[in-house]
Amino acid sequence: MLTVVEIQTIVHLYRSGDYSRRGIARKLGISRTTVDKVLAQYEATQETSDNEALDNLLTLQPAYNSRGRKPRKLSQSIATEIDKYLELNAQRRRQGMRKQQLKKIDIWQILSGQGVQISYQTVCRYVTNKEKSARPGDTKAYVRQAYSPGEECEFDWGEVKITIGGVFRKLYLAVFTTCHGNLRRAWLFSRQDTLAFMESHRNFFRQIQGVPRIMVYDNMRVAVKEFVGPDEKTPTEALNRLSAHYVFSFRFCNARAGWEKGHVERSVEYIRRKAFSLACHYASLAEAQAHLDEVCRRMDAEAAFGNNSEKQLRISADLGAMRPWPGDIGCFEAMEYTVDKWSTVCVRGNHYSVPDSLVSRKVTVKLYSDKLVMVLNREKLAVHERLNNQGNWSLKLEHYLTTLLRKPGALAGSVALQQVPHLIRRIFERHFSGSPKEFLELLRYARDYGYWFRDITDAACRLQARGLNDLSSDQIKAELHSPDAAPSGTTEMAAPDLIPGQCRQIERLASEAISSTDIFLNPPTIFTNTAI
Repeated sequence: MLTVVEIQTIVHLYRSGDYSRRGIARKLGISRTTVDKVLAQYEATQETSDNEALDNLLTLQPAYNSRGRKPRKLSQSIATEIDKYLELNAQRRRQGMRKQQLKKIDIWQILSGQGVQISYQTVCRYVTNKEKSARPGDTKAYVRQAYSPGEECEFDWGEVKITIGGVFRKLYLAVFTTCHGNLRRAWLFSRQDTLAFMESHRNFFRQIQGVPRIMVYDNMRVAVKEFVGPDEKTPTEALNRLSAHYVFSFRFCNARAGWEKGHVERSVEYIRRKAFSLACHYASLAEAQAHLDEVCRRMDAEAAFGNNSEKQLRISADLGAMRPWPGDIGCFEAMEYTVDKWSTVCVRGNHYSVPDSLVSRKVTVKLYSDKLVMVLNREKLAVHERLNNQGNWSLKLEHYLTTLLRKPGALAGSVALQQVPHLIRRIFERHFSGSPKEFLELLRYARDYGYWFRDITDAACRLQARGLNDLSSDQIKAELHSPDAAPSGTTEMAAPDLIPGQCRQIERLASEAISSTDIFLNPPTIFTNTAI
């Protein structure tokens, strides 16, 4: 293809009159037909009324018509590899995981990591032709905004579908993105409710040790209580509590205007794709969250465009300009419930057990996003993992020891026994199935002396290791006090992500008003706290 300089030279020699067309071709060492083609274009510009036609001929680089050209690098083996990832995307769509598909750049990065020498544009062309998807062009224009460090941060929800402990689940991503430095953080929750909304903010502000001056939200139900007219929006009580505690202002986007918080809008899709497009199976929610944290740290260390050190400077400027972190807010709802005849409280359609001595009593339930804490007279009675859906039961065997000691025959078929650790259930079935009362007395003994289920199973394992096949409660009791045994300590859960020692202080400050009235409604009683 001729360059612009060569075209200019041909036209110049022709216009000077010193060379014929054949002479120009001989002087420049090119074909005479090529010279004829250029001069034909030149003569056409002289016949047109377009004043810019000649300038375009002499200044614009001509381009080949590449239609119909076959790829040189895209072999059949590479195409087969790309088809494999396109089939994976189709499988994601069939499973309802449309938002976790691999994009073209992801496929190209995977191929590059395998040593395949192919350009990103080649992958794009192949995938586009393969899918035969005609996407309408965007006719809107957007105005790019400039943000001061530490000024604004955007929040949004996203959905992700992964397998936790062999169970396919839909979880919710709470995503934060700062507008200046593009710092990204995300947390996984089982629900998209008020408690998850508050806990995500608590986790984010604690982790960055600062508070942005303005938080940006769309019209999510956990942030907007109601609409007043076309423009006015009333914030929820939870958002007002967060704003008052952490001293930040907030604003809402217009309806169906995701570009007004474009940083986090893209971050939800970007984080979900980078974290969960390939890795979808985890043993626990904590393992999935740890993987998500690592992905966010990796993204903050790498700039999509430009220099990595420049991004680190922008993030540092963001963190340095934020308001100081005032400490954690108590993220729970406190409600009062009456214990029913099953020695449970029914919270949002699910039953949770309390000690059987509290039947018909009123207890205060602190509802977190992932657990429940039962309290009476400021004394913690029980902690349960929060159940999903409705109609489920969470029963702790230690809560029913008094009742079962009067009716030991009910132990074998009880739901509480089915929910104990499997090692405890195995000890009962192997050694105490014919004497349930002896087993219950063992549990009561362990509770009274501060031992836990783990201590009992460890003691049984040590006895069996010494060759004892048939165990009695007296043998296990004696082994609990042996020099080799060490109490395993409490198994109760603390509030998620709290620094040790802070949980009790935060709960006390957040529930002071509720507890002060509850102590008058329920006269003090002597209560023995369970240990198992």
